[in-house]
Amino acid sequence: MKLMKKIAVAAMVCGLAISTGCSKVPAGYTGVIVNLMGSDKGVAPSEASVGYKFLTPNEELFLFPTFNQNFNLSQVSFQDRDGMKISAPIGITLRAKVGAAPLLFQTYRKSMDEIIEVNVPQVVRNAFNNAGSKVKASDVYGPGKEKFLRDIEASVQAHFDSKGIIVESLYLNGEITLPPQVVEALNASITATQKAQQRENELRQTEAEAAKVRAAAQGDKDAAILKAQGEAESLNIRGEALRKNPGVVELNAIEKWNGQLPTYIGNGAPMPFVKVN
Repeated sequence: MKLMKKIAVAAMVCGLAISTGCSKVPAGYTGVIVNLMGSDKGVAPSEASVGYKFLTPNEELFLFPTFNQNFNLSQVSFQDRDGMKISAPIGITLRAKVGAAPLLFQTYRKSMDEIIEVNVPQVVRNAFNNAGSKVKASDVYGPGKEKFLRDIEASVQAHFDSKGIIVESLYLNGEITLPPQVVEALNASITATQKAQQRENELRQTEAEAAKVRAAAQGDKDAAILKAQGEAESLNIRGEALRKNPGVVELNAIEKWNGQLPTYIGNGAPMPFVKVN
């Protein structure tokens, strides 16, 4: 009798082992156990933390990575406020929030791969369409490109944050594609701006050279005036000195005389300039 009980218990244990599966929540993941049948059917209210999980046949484990992953969303097409079609290759970096597995499954009812394949591109396209409807193509392609992308990134981040997904960044994977007529207009505008800048630089250079010439001429003028003023002042000083000391002239003449009288003196011509008292 005891033997039969032991056999029955062993059979129950084997049956339980066969009907129960063993799954694992790896490090870097958040998980949730979903009951597929019975009165407890639905999503478990708490996270399945890292470790091994023994599941019954009516349970399934869903995993969501909590580390950053990069995904290429290919070309995202949208229109500007004038109806011009624009496309851009977009990439996104995201991860699940730690402990957010129950919320994620309740919201999307699918795995992370399916969310990224279906839901993320939809949200990103909507954000591009909403932002594009407020700007011109030139704003998207020109200096306003960075702000345009950051506004879209903020919109996508806000959408997924409340649903258990952290969007680390949204970025361009290549060049934005614009209609040919828009590209031509932008290139023409850039060329015109460059030419205007070149003319402005040339004008500044000409003005600088002219200012240099004017400065040189003013310097020459100032130098000539100073020289003339100096000579005039010197003459005034010498004249005043001679008026006060008339004998100085004769003294200078004597100092320079070599002692010889003129060989010929005309009739009535005065004798040399030295007066003898």
